[in-house]
Amino acid sequence: MRLVPLFGHFARFQLTNGKKTDMIKNVAYGRGNNLLDIYIGGPSPAATSFSSHADDDAESDHTVESNGNPVIIYVYGGAWDSGHKSMMMPMAQNLANQGYIVIVPDYTRYPQAKIEDMVRDVQDAVVWTSQNATRYGGDPNNIYLMGSGSGAHVASLAIMNDAIEQLGGIPAPAVEGDCSPLVRIPSWPDQLANLHTTAQQQQQQPRLKERVQGLILFSGVFDITFYYAYLHKRGIEEVSAMPRVMHQSANNYLACSPSWILSTATENLEKPELLEQVLPKTILIVHGEQDRLIPAHSSQTLFNLLCAAEIPNIKFKVYTGQSHLDPAIDLILPSNAITAALLNDIADVVRPSLVPGTGASTPNSGIVDGQGGEEEHQMLKQQQDQYTKDFSASLLRDPALVF
Repeated sequence: MRLVPLFGHFARFQLTNGKKTDMIKNVAYGRGNNLLDIYIGGPSPAATSFSSHADDDAESDHTVESNGNPVIIYVYGGAWDSGHKSMMMPMAQNLANQGYIVIVPDYTRYPQAKIEDMVRDVQDAVVWTSQNATRYGGDPNNIYLMGSGSGAHVASLAIMNDAIEQLGGIPAPAVEGDCSPLVRIPSWPDQLANLHTTAQQQQQQPRLKERVQGLILFSGVFDITFYYAYLHKRGIEEVSAMPRVMHQSANNYLACSPSWILSTATENLEKPELLEQVLPKTILIVHGEQDRLIPAHSSQTLFNLLCAAEIPNIKFKVYTGQSHLDPAIDLILPSNAITAALLNDIADVVRPSLVPGTGASTPNSGIVDGQGGEEEHQMLKQQQDQYTKDFSASLLRDPALVF
């Protein structure tokens, strides 16, 4: 019900707002039959008028001169089984009005797809954006992947799994008693790795590459094992699509958990320090303190592990008194205090040189970021060590987690 009055306020704002956002709808991308929408905001001098284009916009040439605007790809949430790109229009328009090129892809959802298909679609959206950003005034070297809820999970898994794969991979999870086939998260398409590299350069050295400049993660699920236990405790694990999306086994819950992947990589990679070269240069994690749908513990754990792995430029923002933060709702109306704060958080990551007071955008005391001193890093390392020991030892003893 919260969404209805917000859409009403947004409609009134649009009628009185002088800024213009151009939208290009239903552009085909990737290896499936997926479509995406593109939003080009008023502040961008590269934007030209596409207001007369209908749903077949993808059939026309909309090339505009690039002015290097940052690009945000938004992967919406919806519990892995619902959602549509058209529902993201108010949020995307608001972001575009900040001067970003905004890409909102549809991706295949359950029951038509499982986690590996969703990851593949996100990979394809990033590849398409990297290859086509300049046509719409975007900078292909300044792309940010943003997701919320289940979308944050899929986005972070696509990036985290690829980073580890580039560095040689990690041992597969091996929970005692679980003989289920292990899910195979797809490798990244070759065309992105080769996009800015000559054939001679590729032959001279293996190329380590961060796929996007930054990750922006709202209220995400990063520990599938813990989240299953949380659903089980509430008695709704059979209602949720999540267990089936993740192939319903203890080993697969681990293999689909960005936190477990990062923790295991830190312990097992020959050169874990190379993680810095393959993970995004900036990572923003945002969560509501009172989130009962996806507890903030999920984001806290991922942040701790990133800090323990000594990944620079990580920020974790906890909004005290807030429940499940969803950009599709909380980024609709620019005049709202929560919207202004979240937009400032995003700008703090995407345009750090233009935003004064880095790390101070959250309007409350519930702020944690990755800029702490030596004592804080030591504490985070201890937490990561304990997490590594306890991750499999505690919850995985629960018979409900072994199928």
